[in-house]
Amino acid sequence: MMLFMNYYRKTLLVVLCSLFSIFPQQAIAESDHCVLLVYHRFTDDGPRSTSVSPELFRSHLSYLQDNDFEVLPLDEVIDALQANTSLPDKCVSLTADDGYLSIYDNAYPLLKEFQMPMAVFVATEAIDQHYPAMMSWTQLGEMSDLIATYNHGVSHSHLAGKESKEIAAEIISAQIRLKIELGVQFKFFAYPYGEFDDAAYDQLQALGFVGFGQQSGAIGVNSDRFNLPRYAMAGSYAKMSSFALKVNSLPMPIASEEPKLMLISEGDRPLLTLNFTRPMNANERYQFACFVAGQEAPEMNWIGVDKVTIQASKPLAKGRSRYNCTVPSKQKGRYYWYSKLWLAQAD
Repeated sequence: MMLFMNYYRKTLLVVLCSLFSIFPQQAIAESDHCVLLVYHRFTDDGPRSTSVSPELFRSHLSYLQDNDFEVLPLDEVIDALQANTSLPDKCVSLTADDGYLSIYDNAYPLLKEFQMPMAVFVATEAIDQHYPAMMSWTQLGEMSDLIATYNHGVSHSHLAGKESKEIAAEIISAQIRLKIELGVQFKFFAYPYGEFDDAAYDQLQALGFVGFGQQSGAIGVNSDRFNLPRYAMAGSYAKMSSFALKVNSLPMPIASEEPKLMLISEGDRPLLTLNFTRPMNANERYQFACFVAGQEAPEMNWIGVDKVTIQASKPLAKGRSRYNCTVPSKQKGRYYWYSKLWLAQAD
């Protein structure tokens, strides 16, 4: 009898170990995540930095459909994360900024064909002034079966450096117009150019808005709700060669970052500290890699097993720069991804 019990215990242990190998606890714990994509123009002849061709956009949608991704409305994704309820493992949500007419002419027909939703962030002044490159309120209403419209401010101006009252007016006035024209209730705001400073960040938080940036990475339950990352889909960043890697990415398990905000002085080598939600094992620490565009690898220093500092090897130029960091996950072909956007201004 004792021999049988020992055999049973060993067999059970083998089965349990194999199950945890197939379904690692870490993967289960990180099942609530989604990838947000941000587009601007859907055209063959627009500026390369903000455009994707309709043909390439079709390829994006085809990939998502053929590989069993669930493309969810943005409000469902945010509601799930705020309520800490489950999301599908292969979750993607499509967004577009500015409200260019090419969304109505070229993107919407493809979204209808594939029956996939999208969120569009619009600057209300451009619509009210009937700018020819932008959609009208009527056109936005016509697409409401698949396209939800949200807040991108009134004037689409840079928020960094503005007074708090001016920032609040940009956000509140735009929200009023959206409610009057389209009945918009959700308080979602995409930072123009993905840029903000302390005043803008604090105003968004005070007004109770969810904020969306333009830095890379997937979102999860620990993501900063006032600066959620979105992968930019334009130019070389939208190529199919990297599309699969991005939509399959996972949120880096980060509990906090220091500094939280992005504004620095021109010529700085900002020191970034990342605090992780869990200990990073030796293999993860070894494979953790960061990049700064136009530079050699940044300086990295691990402090224990759950904290790392990252600093550019050379001063950052005026304008926008990024620290991009990745580490392979236990799931083949899937990477944890994190990006920090810096905005360097002249003193």
